[in-house]
Amino acid sequence: MKRTAAFLLRLFGWHVNSFIPPENRYVLIVAPHTSWLDALIGRLAFWTKRLPAKFFVKKEFFVFPFGYLLKALGGMPIDRKQAQHVVEHAVNLLASHEKLALIITPEGTRKRTENWKKGFYYIARRADVPLYAGIVDYRKKTCTVLPRPIDTHRSWEDVNEELRRIYGGACGRYPENFNLYKEETHLDG
Repeated sequence: MKRTAAFLLRLFGWHVNSFIPPENRYVLIVAPHTSWLDALIGRLAFWTKRLPAKFFVKKEFFVFPFGYLLKALGGMPIDRKQAQHVVEHAVNLLASHEKLALIITPEGTRKRTENWKKGFYYIARRADVPLYAGIVDYRKKTCTVLPRPIDTHRSWEDVNEELRRIYGGACGRYPENFNLYKEETHLDG
């Protein structure tokens, strides 16, 4: 699977940085999230590194036959109306696995949103695991995981400010749907 994933990414002009977090368990937030293709590109990137990964998908997508495919790819159904239970479930999931990357899109949707969900912050804090930032940039066609974890022992406001600096120049497939990037065109790549 590693070679196939690497081939497909290269075929479409995508590059994945070589960094692999040294920890066995961590939360990885990925942004911008403006297209369903983000999940496919991200999943291929993780396969190139042979890293076990799980990610949340709203429960409405888990219908036949898509539910089977999503689960096979690492998807887990989430009821976004039960946010507190999601944090508890994620903390327990991380505790029960020896090696796991829990991938979360902080925007919570592919549509434009003014505020990111904070669940990833609370999950990393409560599970006492590192929080890494991942960027899927359509302009550069790169998937990048930054090498330094974000310190979640600080206030949400401080972490949020750092995230704005990290993601400030990132470009999603539909930049107008990413709240940190104001260009009004979309990319077809």
